[in-house]
Order: sequence, then structure tokens, then C-alpha cells
Amino acid sequence: MADFFTQFRSAIGEHIERFRSRDFLEATMAAAALVSMADGTVNLTEASTIDQALEAVHQLDIYDKHEAVDLYHRNIEQLKADPNGARENILKTISKISRDQQASRILIKICIAIGKSDEDLIGEEKSTIIEIAARLGIDSAEIEM
Repeated sequence: MADFFTQFRSAIGEHIERFRSRDFLEATMAAAALVSMADGTVNLTEASTIDQALEAVHQLDIYDKHEAVDLYHRNIEQLKADPNGARENILKTISKISRDQQASRILIKICIAIGKSDEDLIGEEKSTIIEIAARLGIDSAEIEM
């Protein structure tokens, strides 16, 4: 009987962790799309950096990589179809994690890595990251780009 409760607790813990991290997953894929599209195009090195983040960040490694990539691509398509409307929706999605400063700072680091993946950060990428940081309540002076 004790074994049943141990398994039950473990299963519940996993579901709670997935639930808590869902907003982080959605915010990360939304922010990744926004930074990737900042210069108007998405390139292979940016996509590769997203794959690396999915493997390296604990809050993301509990999700199927395909699900995360699908979220990313959905955001890219929305940005292509309706840049202004999609941008505002993406920023709202990102704002959902603003209360969690640790997650917010991890998200900013991922954004910087994506921006730097194809050389140096360009102006549009920097301004996008600063805008994301502002939505998360992070002072741009604290960001090391």
C-alpha cells in the first residue's frame, strides 16, 4: 500500500510540475519566435539554439520537443500573418510568467542566446529583448547582452 502512495505522489508531482511549467513553455516559445523574427527572417542557427534550450533548461525538458517546436512555429506563422496583432498576443503570453523572476531571467537568457546565434545581436533583436524584459519586470540595465 505504501508503494501505491509513493507512485501516486510521484505521478501527481510530475503533473503539477508540467502544469506549473506550461506557462513557461508557452512564454519561451513565444519569446523565441519574437526574437527570431525580429530581423524579418528565421534562420537555422536560431532554430538550433531553441533545440539546445529545450534540452538544457529543466523547466522545458519535461515536455515533448515536438510540442514545443509546434508552439514556436505557430507563433512564427502568426507573426508572419499579422505582425502587430500577433506581437501583442505574444507579449501577453510572455507576461504570464512575470511573477516568477527566476523563470523570467532564464527566458531572457534564452532570448539573448537566440539573438546571438547568428552573430552579434542586431538592433531589432536588442530592442525586442528589452521589450520582453520590460514585460517581465526586468530592468534593461540588468541585462548583459
